[in-house]
Amino acid sequence: MLYLTKLISRGGTRECYYHPQNQNLCIKVMQAGKPLSSLFHELKIYQQVHSILGSFICHYSPTLVETDKGLGLECELISDSNNQPSQPILSYVIQHRLNEAILSQLQEFFSLLIKNNIFFYDFNLMNFVIKQTDSGPRLIYIDMKSYRRYKPWTYLGLEKFIPSLAQHIMKRRIKSMYQKLGLPSPF
Repeated sequence: MLYLTKLISRGGTRECYYHPQNQNLCIKVMQAGKPLSSLFHELKIYQQVHSILGSFICHYSPTLVETDKGLGLECELISDSNNQPSQPILSYVIQHRLNEAILSQLQEFFSLLIKNNIFFYDFNLMNFVIKQTDSGPRLIYIDMKSYRRYKPWTYLGLEKFIPSLAQHIMKRRIKSMYQKLGLPSPF
């Protein structure tokens, strides 16, 4: 059993801790009262898309691990080459540090999603992290749980059965993200 003591961050449903035995990993656990099924769902999605999205997503261990806070999802800790936590793309926007390398990777990521009918819907600026490496920035998308989970009632779930509708919704979300970046959408 792993004992989690050093909190990295807390989201709406999960908490992320430093791995107590491996400085290159972190552990995501569910907050009290939140369904554990979300972790199983995220692991399943990772297994479905990792061969296509490769370097655009963080890497997960193949099974959940036992912790003092319940089962946890063990995954790559996204930190820069100087061992500091990598920053979300939102920080780059605020600090006017977006550059061509980051924007090119963002376009490549979205192109892969569209080309392969991989439908994610949550493109808020905190779900993209920029890992600074010795060879330059690396864009990483960190929200596996939004895969094929579109919540508004307007389409009644039809996007799960009609790929063109799912693609339309996702492209609209992509355009919205580019607007938040203050840029025209290439899609």
